[in-house]
Amino acid sequence: MRREFHIKGMHCESCAVEIREQLETTAGVLKADVNYGGKTANVEFDDAVVQEKTLVKKIQDLGYQATVADEPQREARGA
Repeated sequence: MRREFHIKGMHCESCAVEIREQLETTAGVLKADVNYGGKTANVEFDDAVVQEKTLVKKIQDLGYQATVADEPQREARGA
């Protein structure tokens, strides 16, 4: 399975490298491409081994905000 994640909080290319390394050491992850400029991570993984919510948690554990790209973005709207 391949899924795109939106990531907030990256400040530089080193942040992207840190996230990629964290994801690629996770059981079930086959490949992770993290794009600092696009604020995204494209992850190829075996969904029989690891779930999307686990990958989101791995990113959050590093101090970043992450959401699955297919999920609607919830933004506060108000006056």
